[in-house]
Amino acid sequence: MGSYPVHSVVRETRRRLEDAGFKGLQMEALVEMMVGMEERLATKEDLAHAQCVLKQDIADVRTELKQDIAELRTEVKQDIAEVRVDLNQLVTTVATNTTRIEGLERAMEALRQEVRDRFESFRQEIAAQMEGLRGEMRTIKWMVGGIFALMVPMVGGIIGIALRLGQG
Repeated sequence: MGSYPVHSVVRETRRRLEDAGFKGLQMEALVEMMVGMEERLATKEDLAHAQCVLKQDIADVRTELKQDIAELRTEVKQDIAEVRVDLNQLVTTVATNTTRIEGLERAMEALRQEVRDRFESFRQEIAAQMEGLRGEMRTIKWMVGGIFALMVPMVGGIIGIALRLGQG
């Protein structure tokens, strides 16, 4: 209804309906229906607020994701440091016990592969989570677009009714 106060618009609508021949309960029912329809429509402010909330939610998710990634990196670095300590102990053991060198070399290679596998698994998990978030963002964008697409015919219909009432 623009920047006009609701009461003046209602008075103007009633006057137009009376001029068009509407009387009594018929006119009041039509005015109440139009006011009721307008109250259910989202305003620019409603959409702006929803957009702000959505942007903040996205920012929060990004912040949480960055924090989670930083924590996981720290954990991986600690795991790697622990594995390196273990490997150093194995090297010392190999140096002091030459009869077990071949067995220790196989154990070290297995540990190295496990670190590689864990790192690759971690990388793939993070990539999958990122792709999931991208998909969720696409879904949200489609949902917002769908809402807009549903609103356009309603707004057009209301404008059409208003134009017909204005002409009639």
